[in-house]
Amino acid sequence: MRAEYIEWKALTFCLGMKWYLFPAFLLLAQATQAQWTSDAEANTLAAASAMDIFKALSRSDGSTVIVYWMPVGPPANIELRVQRLDADGMPAYGADGMLVSPDIDMSTSTAIATAVMDAEDNLYIGVTATGDEEGHVFKLDPQGNHLWPSGGVTFPGGYSISILPLSTGGAVVSWLNVPNALMQRYDATGSPFWSAPQPVESGSSKTAPGHLCALSNGDIEHLFHTYNFGISSTLWAQRYDGATGAAVWSNPVQLSNKTTVWNTRYSTGQIGDAVYIGYKAATGLRFDSFLQRVDPDGSIPWGMNGSDFDVNETDYEMDTRIAIGDGVVWSLCNYKDPSQSENGERIQRFDAETGSRQLTDNAKEVYAIGTDNIHASDLHLMDGHPFYLMESGFDNGVSNTTLHLVALDGEGDFLWPEESQPMGLYEASKSRTHLTSPAGGQTVAVWLEDKSAGPAVYAQHYQFGGAPSGVDAGWPEVAVTVYPNPSSDVVHLEWASAASAALTVRVVDTSGRPVFIADVGHQPTGESTFQIDVSDWPDGVYRVLVSTKGESQGFSTAVVVEH
Repeated sequence: MRAEYIEWKALTFCLGMKWYLFPAFLLLAQATQAQWTSDAEANTLAAASAMDIFKALSRSDGSTVIVYWMPVGPPANIELRVQRLDADGMPAYGADGMLVSPDIDMSTSTAIATAVMDAEDNLYIGVTATGDEEGHVFKLDPQGNHLWPSGGVTFPGGYSISILPLSTGGAVVSWLNVPNALMQRYDATGSPFWSAPQPVESGSSKTAPGHLCALSNGDIEHLFHTYNFGISSTLWAQRYDGATGAAVWSNPVQLSNKTTVWNTRYSTGQIGDAVYIGYKAATGLRFDSFLQRVDPDGSIPWGMNGSDFDVNETDYEMDTRIAIGDGVVWSLCNYKDPSQSENGERIQRFDAETGSRQLTDNAKEVYAIGTDNIHASDLHLMDGHPFYLMESGFDNGVSNTTLHLVALDGEGDFLWPEESQPMGLYEASKSRTHLTSPAGGQTVAVWLEDKSAGPAVYAQHYQFGGAPSGVDAGWPEVAVTVYPNPSSDVVHLEWASAASAALTVRVVDTSGRPVFIADVGHQPTGESTFQIDVSDWPDGVYRVLVSTKGESQGFSTAVVVEH
């Protein structure tokens, strides 16, 4: 009932002092149009049907891109889909998102997949077709158009794909063609740049892709795995000439003598050409966390394995996530007791140059073991403060859990008096959880959940700075009335501002395309009016945004054009 209530509530608008409810037929037009809600139990429905979410990414305009698999009937079995929520939480691609390509031969299972964004907000997606074992890499522009072939660039045996977008518009792609990893560089059109895929080699060992890093002179550094059987692996690094793909160092560099696994995406970052990787590794029957640094000449100044998260030799340190700060590297670990039945969380801050631990040798306890409060996302920074998505409750895939946003200060203490902000409070099991890096001061949590109507993708945003939902932190308090609604000729806007400001009025259609933009100039404190001629507009639902000039957020509502 809650989800139905939220949908109907989105269709009520204040016209003067009266509230009107749109007719039922407009519910169909608005079913895929939902703004951010402050109700952390209802959340925003991002995609109606999904079986897996493998990436949620933020764009520079504040929108959120979600890449996921959706189950369908045979012969397609599973479809690769993308959803985009704009800065106000409006879905751009309908209830089930946008089909990326029908040319992926999928069985009834999926494999490791990846998605990354480049500096121009182009989206790269790498997936394995589990039917014919072919790798596909797609490149989509911000509007969802294919910039590479519609079926993607393809290669046989394409498992565990890793993608590095380049500033030139192309990308380097690595994949596992059992038993070894290969790499190829593609230009901006998706054509191969190197004469042939280059092997990733370390003696006679089998190799698997890890993480690709761009160096300042155009070279590529690859943090990869060697393995003998199963998923157990050892971490190595090699530098490659960006123009030819040839190995630069005479021999690859071993980063750790502990056991890792090649089917896990470890957390990495860079400061200039120094590359950092945070990883969990097996020490006997225990798991320890480490931070390793690799310099551009192939040296590892902190020695084999790097810097240990702490000196604890009892508890298990799991699922390491790192974030690069100003001269420091933050690292976050889930702590488990030796029986691995109870969970907690600790954070450490490392000197980025020396690797020394700065939050004592035992790290900073965020949540004690036994609280079952653990991170459920990557670690991010906002104004130097680390923050992450926390899952509360024992996550066994069945029990109910809740999601919360946790932010810490520069010493690892809680930033907020209430410790966390609620994000997902519906009593159900959560899975495939993600948290986007901040864009425009906003972060978005995305996860898979069944709110009694089947698994679906939900999202919840948080605006740093304490601004209410949908309003930028610097936006003066403004009350806006839109009438008549629906309209066939002229839409009138009336607003009362608590402070003077230069305002912009924008209107976009259901695809997010702008249909009207006007800078209305500096408006004084008090009441102002504005009119928009919609007589030539096609019938449909449009979103009206009134904001301070140059901002992408402000007061937002919907208007229906009906002739």
